[in-house]
Amino acid sequence: MGTSNVDFRGQSFWTRDSVVSVVLALLVAELDPVTTSEPELDALLNRWALNAALCVTGAVDAALDDYATNDHVVELIRAAIPPIEGRLANDDALVEVTDPAFLRRAAAVGMAEPIDAPAALAPWVHEVLAALDQLLTGQLPEVRGGYWWVDDNGLRLTLGRDS
Repeated sequence: MGTSNVDFRGQSFWTRDSVVSVVLALLVAELDPVTTSEPELDALLNRWALNAALCVTGAVDAALDDYATNDHVVELIRAAIPPIEGRLANDDALVEVTDPAFLRRAAAVGMAEPIDAPAALAPWVHEVLAALDQLLTGQLPEVRGGYWWVDDNGLRLTLGRDS
């Protein structure tokens, strides 16, 4: 099981690839209806659908610096987090993303069907969504000589390697 770095505007955190895939797929499902009034989200959601479906070890890329280039897009992403949180289980349930909007986008960007549903444990998903919100607002404290790691226990500083 690999790890991926989620970075934005010079800040970042690391977590498991599968959790990043689930978070991206959930965001695709939540934001897909918004694209009718916010077409600038289309390219971002396509990128997320592809990355979530592929779940390449060590390379699940949220591409925030490439696509969330203005505060409006950042706020749209942030606004999608609370409804997702509200639907997630509060126990150790497995979160599998089988939403038709996600699957449709993944197929549209070239994923062969049937598409494997991204899956991760709910506590990890909750914590990565919280860390993503902090990242998007610039609230992750700066790290020197280490990096932020997110797991089911939340965000923690890990020393010994630059981020």
